[in-house]
Amino acid sequence: MGSTDLQKKVGQLFAVGFHGHEPSPEIKTLIHEYHVGGIVLFSRNFKDAAGLQALTLALQNEARQAGHERPLLIGIDQENGLVTRISPPIASQVPGPMALGATHDPALALQAGSITGETLNFFGINMNYAPVCDINSEPLNPVIGVRSPGDDPEFVGKFASAAAQGLREKGIVPSVKHFPGHGDTATDSHYGLPVIPKTRDELERCELIPFRRAVAEGIETVMTAHISLPSIDDKLPATLSPKVLGILRNDMNYDGVIVTDCLEMDGIRATIGSEKGSVLALQAGSDSIMLCHTFDVQVASIKKVCDAIQSGELAEDRLEEACRRVSEVKDRFLNWDTALLHRDIAELDQLNEKAAPKCKEMYERSVSLVRDNKSSLPLSKTATIVLLFPGSTIPVGGAVDGEGMGRQGSYEASPYLEILRHYNPSVTEIRYKDEGLSEEELKAVKAADAVVFVSINGSEALYQQKFGSELPHYARSLVAIAACSPYDFLETPEIQTYLTTYEPTIEAFTVAAAIIFGQKKPQGSLPISISATKTRSATITPFRESDSDEAVALWNAVFPTYGLPDEDLHDLLNQEHAHHFVARNGSELVGICLAYINAFGPPSTVHIAVLAVDSQHQGRGIGTSLLTETRSHFRTKFGINSMNLGSSFPRFWPGIPRDFDEAVQKFFIHRGFRLSPPESRSVDLYQDIRDFQAPEKYVTRAKDRGFRFAPLGPEDYEACLVGQKKNFSDKAGWVEAYIKLHPSEYPDCVMTALDSQGQQVAWTLMLPPSPELNKVWAFPQISGPNTGLIGCVGVDADHRSSGIGLALICHAVENMKQRGIEGVFVDWVALDGWYEQVGFKVWRSYRPGKI
Repeated sequence: MGSTDLQKKVGQLFAVGFHGHEPSPEIKTLIHEYHVGGIVLFSRNFKDAAGLQALTLALQNEARQAGHERPLLIGIDQENGLVTRISPPIASQVPGPMALGATHDPALALQAGSITGETLNFFGINMNYAPVCDINSEPLNPVIGVRSPGDDPEFVGKFASAAAQGLREKGIVPSVKHFPGHGDTATDSHYGLPVIPKTRDELERCELIPFRRAVAEGIETVMTAHISLPSIDDKLPATLSPKVLGILRNDMNYDGVIVTDCLEMDGIRATIGSEKGSVLALQAGSDSIMLCHTFDVQVASIKKVCDAIQSGELAEDRLEEACRRVSEVKDRFLNWDTALLHRDIAELDQLNEKAAPKCKEMYERSVSLVRDNKSSLPLSKTATIVLLFPGSTIPVGGAVDGEGMGRQGSYEASPYLEILRHYNPSVTEIRYKDEGLSEEELKAVKAADAVVFVSINGSEALYQQKFGSELPHYARSLVAIAACSPYDFLETPEIQTYLTTYEPTIEAFTVAAAIIFGQKKPQGSLPISISATKTRSATITPFRESDSDEAVALWNAVFPTYGLPDEDLHDLLNQEHAHHFVARNGSELVGICLAYINAFGPPSTVHIAVLAVDSQHQGRGIGTSLLTETRSHFRTKFGINSMNLGSSFPRFWPGIPRDFDEAVQKFFIHRGFRLSPPESRSVDLYQDIRDFQAPEKYVTRAKDRGFRFAPLGPEDYEACLVGQKKNFSDKAGWVEAYIKLHPSEYPDCVMTALDSQGQQVAWTLMLPPSPELNKVWAFPQISGPNTGLIGCVGVDADHRSSGIGLALICHAVENMKQRGIEGVFVDWVALDGWYEQVGFKVWRSYRPGKI
């Protein structure tokens, strides 16, 4: 590959920003000479709707003229709320993540994503660096805060999932961020490298949960976080760490695009350096490198990656893999016809008119009255009211201006004052600052009938927090409005009337004003917890044999169509390689998670066989807690991070039974399990064999080819095990079953096929109905009367496609029929229609899964 061709191929992996309202000479160079694959837009790039529309069209035309095979990915941070690049009057203001969280209605998050998608689509923007999957578990977090829907992992996952779906439905590429989770830090990565000392187990219990759900649902792109996780990688920040990104690539099996956050943020620029960081990010598993600001850095980074490939420092197959992923996303979402389409500006007016009432409803459902202990509301429309608004620095984080260059947010009080004056024309305004109030201002506050005190991220601005805490001593009646972070005075009971809007937008404040003057009723509620109110709905403990009777009763209540004899359930539960957990509400057992490791050899595979919660206690997080504690147990005790959904030995279901409500499948997907495709086949089969007649063609064909069939005898046991270990050691539990069934103790339980030299070349279990069968396989006994089992059917690798498989089944069924067995159960079958050729029919079908 020539240097120019390599440069253009590498360029596809870069998403770059530029300055100006038109394509600058620098961005044209990057498009034409380096074939950059993506553009990142900021508020600095446009003044009005026509300008933004013209800009994206011009950029795509440049790419087409430069010979790009596919259109540019043009992305923007339109998180909404606090981080809104395209704002009024250009487009309707859409509530941000925490405002939507306060509605507690994910359907509104989907609607907000849809509105945003239509707006971006109109402007020729095809990618949104949103939604946020970070959990704001640290109240003083300066970079996430209200950019997250809340502080509960499952809750955040619901809202992020809905927002991503809304974008996707409108043809916009969503990008969940910031992996593996930026929520538990008090440092803004725009200005430094946050250190999060959490262990892998702690991350799995919190930060990783929304990302696992997003991956399980097929999210197209994931953005990384510039954070340090010393317990995972004590050398490199997450964005550049193969160990951290390996959680996403290997443990979550993610094959979509990983996008870096901007490598010019101080978390990378001031530590590793942007150019070297570009190489390390690709080595770690990222596919799209973001550099938002500096032309020289962008060019140098592309060249640095090219040099690394040519020197062998960066593998060429890593380049090919990244290019494939970027191309796949482009092919799915982009085409030149759409990219070069010019839309009538009148369309935007229609979009905004359609969006406005929907957004208004969302805001009305979000603003929250946290408390009004003195019944101070509503305020009088004729009272003397003073508005206290912050007049010194307002901390809003580097993401708000998008530059990360240290410029802080700035808000003028006048628009907020006018909103209050709509209800009470005499409201006056005072800007409070670090130095406090003048004597005259303090006098006005004391004389007022009521004071409306506004804080904007007051928990980060000490002057706001200090002043707000003193106000109850001066004000006759005090109404505090947290116009951004709800944490400002959340746990300050002295402030007895407290509202929160979750963002300093005019639209949110308008609803707050209507509430305090009695024109609207508050509908929102906090999407975060007050520390003193956090409670657990159940206690999770390891299963003990003394729990068996209650567990059996729970099984019968939850799975009435899979009724098993109590004694068999006891045997299935109490096995040496079992690691179950139970949930109790007080003394009552209300849930159980059955988990097993491989019975022989070192523990390597975990199977979540059964998860059951009493119907009266569902919807309270008990199932989630059981899964969390079960996974934590295997991580901390055995170092096993992945688990299979479905059982091995003992055998329950090979996945989620499809006769269960579809909500069960969604439950596991939402908790990060990657289920098999809906159309895939995984079934249990059954056949009444009392009148079985083996199809002659299968038996005759095998005989003509020199094969014969016989039950396994003790003298052939060791050769059987050699065959199993040679062919099926990758199948957890398979070899274990053959090891256990020694023919001297369990005669006529294995049928073998032998070639013309007498060598064993195929095997199947053919177990009669018995207590021993019921201790390992749960369901043959309820599929039909006097039912045995055929299982673990395998042919030696050197003899596959030789026509002996169906003949082996026929001989096994004939043998079982001669022994007086009336029905045969075949479990966990993926082959479509194979067993059906000898009379078997589907008993149940399933969706296996993995996490």
